[in-house]
Amino acid sequence: MNTMNRRRTSFALALIFAAACAASCGGGRQSAQDDRPPLVPEHMRDDINGRWVRVPAADGKTEPISWVFDPSEPRQLDILEQKVEGDAATFLIQMQTHTGPRARNPRSLSGQLRVHYRLESGLVLREWQIDEVENVSFRYVNEPKPDANANATNANGNSDAKANASDNHGANDKTKANGNAPASPAR
Repeated sequence: MNTMNRRRTSFALALIFAAACAASCGGGRQSAQDDRPPLVPEHMRDDINGRWVRVPAADGKTEPISWVFDPSEPRQLDILEQKVEGDAATFLIQMQTHTGPRARNPRSLSGQLRVHYRLESGLVLREWQIDEVENVSFRYVNEPKPDANANATNANGNSDAKANASDNHGANDKTKANGNAPASPAR
């Protein structure tokens, strides 16, 4: 009788273990669908950082560039379409961005991109990762370079243009370092 109880207990434990393994290993496809983490489109603005895409010029005359999305660049992003099927998701987005204010080659970029996500499964976590960024109609335009003389300042904090054009008239007229607004009166 003692042997019979051990067999029943062993059999019951084996069934429980098998059921637990099937559930945790994704044995039921329906439960695997239900435990997917949410794909939050608002996170796409951060997810795309570090990704690159080949971008042709809007005029079609200039060479295409490879663009890497940088966290510091300003961008506007609108989702036009989204499709989630199993462990894959695709978004069609409209994006506008441009280089930072100190860029050597200032550019603005806009158009549509198709962003492909896939669900990565680890031992504990499941998370959405960008698999590919596909250019649909994303183009760039070269912007005029800022005038180097407009931003240069001399040792006194005056713009070069003001320093070169200064004379003895208005000796008490002072300007702030930006050269645009009057400073507080001299003491």
